[in-house]
Amino acid sequence: MKVSRRSATIAAAAALSVLRPTPAVAQESAALSRQREAQEVLDRAVQALGGPGAIDRLGSVRLELASTLSNVGQGANPSSPPAEQPPGSVVMHAEGERAVYQNYQGENLTFRFVRDPDGSWAHIVGPNTVNVVELDAAVPFLQRVTLSPWVVREMTERPEALRSLGSESSAGSTFDVVTYADPVGRQVTLYFDASSGLLSRAETVADHAQFGDQITAVDFFDYRDLDGLQVPHELVRRQGDLVAARTTLTSLEFGTTIDSALFVKPEDATEGQPIALPPTGPTVLDVEELAEGVFLIPNAAPNYNAMFVVYDEGILVLETPQTPAVSRAVIATIRERHPTVPIRWAVPTHYHFDHSGGLYGYIREGVAIVTTSGSEAFVREVAAAPRTIGTTGGGADHVNVETFTGSRSFGEGSRRVELYDVGPNPHVDEIIVAYLPGLNLVFVADLFSFQGDVNAANQNALAFAETLEELDLELATVLPVHGERATAEQFWESIQLGREQAEGN
Repeated sequence: MKVSRRSATIAAAAALSVLRPTPAVAQESAALSRQREAQEVLDRAVQALGGPGAIDRLGSVRLELASTLSNVGQGANPSSPPAEQPPGSVVMHAEGERAVYQNYQGENLTFRFVRDPDGSWAHIVGPNTVNVVELDAAVPFLQRVTLSPWVVREMTERPEALRSLGSESSAGSTFDVVTYADPVGRQVTLYFDASSGLLSRAETVADHAQFGDQITAVDFFDYRDLDGLQVPHELVRRQGDLVAARTTLTSLEFGTTIDSALFVKPEDATEGQPIALPPTGPTVLDVEELAEGVFLIPNAAPNYNAMFVVYDEGILVLETPQTPAVSRAVIATIRERHPTVPIRWAVPTHYHFDHSGGLYGYIREGVAIVTTSGSEAFVREVAAAPRTIGTTGGGADHVNVETFTGSRSFGEGSRRVELYDVGPNPHVDEIIVAYLPGLNLVFVADLFSFQGDVNAANQNALAFAETLEELDLELATVLPVHGERATAEQFWESIQLGREQAEGN
């Protein structure tokens, strides 16, 4: 009997329907349904903003923003509320795939970031360095210019990444909630006002170095019509429960062209360390032996030096910067060189987030954290933070914290390390420096940095110098966490210039 092609197709489909698991069909259907629901929310948002034509005009714009940042994680002590920094401004030009971001304090340019398909870079004006920038590492400062029309425009280019999470009510309003993956791989959750269709909030969930699972969000307020495009004029960026920045849009121009001179690197600038995210996995780092059993890890994280000293009973690590991943790289490096000696102590110089971000990497390994008494509660909070989305696992069941007041020493002879709390300092209430009398060397974070040129010391360094004079330490070398080592002569020359400058004011 001859079977028609149609009959054969029907029979094959029936056979496949028996073999295909029903749950898979249901999952596929749910995914498609959620994508279509999200697309409907997006379509409403596009119309609410002014339509596709209005959004397309964002391909070539110039905007200015007034911004006030809060020094989250940089206060006088761990319990200090974040203080607002002096107001600054941001000017951003965007044209196709190219963009220029400029940050000002008053009339002074402090930072310029150039996004270019041929290679992105940043000019840090203070030390006059040009640094290559990886795209992922640019996200933190580009978040300051996260305008909702740009977010919606980006979503229209990535419809396959959209999913609806349904609706949510809060403070008397209802929001349509959509999630999508942005171009750098972050999962972003968006809250659209159900009545207006406008985007109210964009938030991401990340593994915060100190506090584990944490939300970073941007809230959009005060929408106004600008030449047919609805644009928010007030933005608030939040880190967890704290306000990290308040920003006001002061001007927006369409159809502008970027001055080509902005893409030219300053000829007199030196090449700085690349701006990149810290490593995500164990990486063997460079090590320099300063003396028998005394080692420097230059750039354990970009522009963050660390040290370690080897004793018979265990290894002492000085400084815990950036992230737990950096600590894992330091630990892997030490264990490759000294596989039979345990890492017993880790010393963060102070609680500031960029210097304590690596704490959990040592806590998870059972290493004792040596710190000042005012930071003990902070270390315990870091240890107990929930961690379900990162690569470091859940919170620690136990943390060993060893505190001291004034000073504490380790070892003898050329490996002797003397820890001093040189606070209070204008920078922070408590801060540890390590002095190695066998080398006449002091290891210091933030209170003094050196990039090869002697400049007038700031108030933090001047206060530090007074403490050094009181301690009467014999000094040959100052090794900063940031930058390169300086001779005692270079350090004191910087202090003298700073003192003369202060007297002149």
